[in-house]
Amino acid sequence: MKRFLAIAAATALLAACGGQNVHEPAALGGLVKPGTAPWLTVAGSADKLEVRGLDHKLTLEPSPDLAVAMQSQLGEQLDASYVQDLVVTCNGLTSSLRVDQDKSPGSVAMELGLHCSLWARGFEAAHDYKAQSSASVAGGVGDAAYAQALPSLLSAGAADIAAQIRGDIRKIAR
Repeated sequence: MKRFLAIAAATALLAACGGQNVHEPAALGGLVKPGTAPWLTVAGSADKLEVRGLDHKLTLEPSPDLAVAMQSQLGEQLDASYVQDLVVTCNGLTSSLRVDQDKSPGSVAMELGLHCSLWARGFEAAHDYKAQSSASVAGGVGDAAYAQALPSLLSAGAADIAAQIRGDIRKIAR
């Protein structure tokens, strides 16, 4: 009987400490513009995004997925840099969200990375691109604030990566 009570108590403690697992939808449709840059593709993102650094597990579920939104954002940013016969293929999109409760509990940081190959006028370049962005999260809204911050984080990260790709396009398209 004592063993049963000890197991029950341990199970109750683990259940309480196991924390809550929250799934929050994150709308990225506002970032997607149809028909943007058919010469550019982005593939390979996770369908869910965990926010690290919180006292509970929060998983954002972007819709449409990150790769679709990133492709549209990069295409929009790089449209003016297009040269004849340019092809940009990106894969391995990585992303992470982190909250630092000690340093800045009211903001969330996003790290983005992807590998792109560029072809233009007989030349080729391939690089890994990385970007970091951060945004404030509204207090009192709860976990939805992180989902609401995702579009601005992704847009800022895409702008940073687009600037890096633009430099490589200039180099190979001379």
